[in-house]
Amino acid sequence: MTIEERLARLEAESEIRRLKARYLNACDAKQADTVRACFTLDAVIDFEGMGVFNVDQLVGIFTEIAVNSPISDSHHGHNAEIEILSADTAKAIWNLGFTTYDPRTGQFRALSMFYHDEYRRTEDGWRISKTRSLARSALEGTAIEGKLSANWLLPTA
Repeated sequence: MTIEERLARLEAESEIRRLKARYLNACDAKQADTVRACFTLDAVIDFEGMGVFNVDQLVGIFTEIAVNSPISDSHHGHNAEIEILSADTAKAIWNLGFTTYDPRTGQFRALSMFYHDEYRRTEDGWRISKTRSLARSALEGTAIEGKLSANWLLPTA
């Protein structure tokens, strides 16, 4: 591999890392337009337990559940394994730590999951063209008046 090819791969990896960070931060900041801009127009989004969506459906659900509510979320992507497949395609596996809290009910959830992503370079830069999340574990509970009640849930498969 030439030095130019190696540099192009490193730049692509860096751009994909920034894209994923932008997506996760936009989710936490409740920025629906930024979430939308992280995907290709024909993207396939498969969230285990929720269903398979296109970008418009994802943004609609995101707006309903997150943007129009007082729920606060925190997404943390870790341990990216990015593989550049060609000058314009890539794939990656990310470990996601996710917490959400609803101050109206005191309910919280802490999830651990893997994202399996595919990426495509577009005129506007790298975008997510396919994503699939697979749950690893979940902790659900309530925190009311200083009392904590929680259940550790493990996936069945």
